[in-house]
Amino acid sequence: MFKSFFENVIKPKDSFGGRLMLKSMNKGHEKLAKWGRSYLEIKKDDIILDLGCGGGRNIEYFLTKANKVYGIDYSKTSVEMASFLNKEAIKEGRCKIIEADAKNIPFQEKSIDIISAFETIYFWDNIEECFKEIYRVLKDGGIFLICNEGAFKEEKNIKKWQELLNFTVYSPTDLEKMLTKLGFTCQYHLDRKKQLVFIGKK
Repeated sequence: MFKSFFENVIKPKDSFGGRLMLKSMNKGHEKLAKWGRSYLEIKKDDIILDLGCGGGRNIEYFLTKANKVYGIDYSKTSVEMASFLNKEAIKEGRCKIIEADAKNIPFQEKSIDIISAFETIYFWDNIEECFKEIYRVLKDGGIFLICNEGAFKEEKNIKKWQELLNFTVYSPTDLEKMLTKLGFTCQYHLDRKKQLVFIGKK
């Protein structure tokens, strides 16, 4: 029962527990997400895509800065909750949230200015294929932002979650190797808690 509830971190289910987890993540991740978003210089005409959008809080923020924001998530429940949170922008045609996977991003080549991934890459299957897709859909000069609570698997807090849910923690060095191989130029920032903001520029 305990583990089943926390598996909603990976892919929220259509259940009370799944919806509760999404609401908790919208609130609980906001401080970290705010720090991550502070590294973005967003222009009104930027097109933004949030991968693994969860409950939609980051989309809600991006809509205050840019005219067009998309989200994708492989959880149908996440898509439903994120769509409800951002329903006015969806009605206005400024936002669309799609059930999809990061390995097969349903956007044209060089169509997105900024792609973000908040607390989600831990759970991606075949992450290098996902990164290839991100590189494909980003415009030249586009930005890929990763924001993670855990940057090192040895950290006590992240190790506890990793053991419970069996996900993968990528260090800044891991990410830099994979992304520079594709053609990104990379930089990263760590705070005193060893939380990570990683930025790849195409």
